[in-house]
Amino acid sequence: MQEWVNGQSEPGGDLMAGTKRQAKGKANKVLGSAKKTVGKATKNRSLQAKGSMQKAKGTFQDVTGKVEKKVSPAVKKK
Repeated sequence: MQEWVNGQSEPGGDLMAGTKRQAKGKANKVLGSAKKTVGKATKNRSLQAKGSMQKAKGTFQDVTGKVEKKVSPAVKKK
């Protein structure tokens, strides 16, 4: 509790960080897919590439968030 009062982290903050990262990842995956689809439809290779990169970023964030949620409780126990 004291750490949270000092502004260092809130209770359960590590677990919430994983959840937030997963949510951002899912949003980036959806937006990336949309950009990629619009890029294909308009034959805009630049938009397609940006969409692919954003989708990949989202996948990475989603996986990182899942790992963070799994690892966080184990690290806190030590």
